Amino acid sequence: MSIKTKRLLLREFNLSDAPRLTKMIAVPEIIRMLEQPPWPYRLSDAKLWLRTLKGRQQSREAYAYAIDLPDEGLIGGISLEKKNSDVFGLGYWIGKDFWGQGYASEAAHALMKWAVEEMKITAITAGYFEDNLASAKLLSNLGFVATGSFCTINNPLHDKPVNCLAMRWNAP
Repeated sequence: MSIKTKRLLLREFNLSDAPRLTKMIAVPEIIRMLEQPPWPYRLSDAKLWLRTLKGRQQSREAYAYAIDLPDEGLIGGISLEKKNSDVFGLGYWIGKDFWGQGYASEAAHALMKWAVEEMKITAITAGYFEDNLASAKLLSNLGFVATGSFCTINNPLHDKPVNCLAMRWNAP
């Protein structure tokens, strides 16, 4: 399954993505905004994660897609995943060289539309680290609203546990 947008292609990840995935994620600016990643991030970590995707998608617990830019290839990833509830949570990352160009917003909008139309999802949750104002703005622009709850997450590149602020989006 794939989703085409004006500028992007959301497609299923495959094992051949592992080297580029590793190169793009294994930078402190990306890792420090992800939930509990290994650090340092290695090719073996990417391969392990990629191998788990098919089973998680078949069980309908997670849907993860590579974000491709024509003539560039993989520039990020986006997913809907059930964690501790029946509501899917949105997660995403964009390679540092591609920040600030609206790719995460475009991909999230397309994935959310697909989820409503194809999976009949009526709500999606998301969260952002309190020091990630770009994600806070992106989620707000997509229509997510703060729930008032938060969690604390350990991330290997933060000196102490970091607060993750929760947001929720309800389908119109």
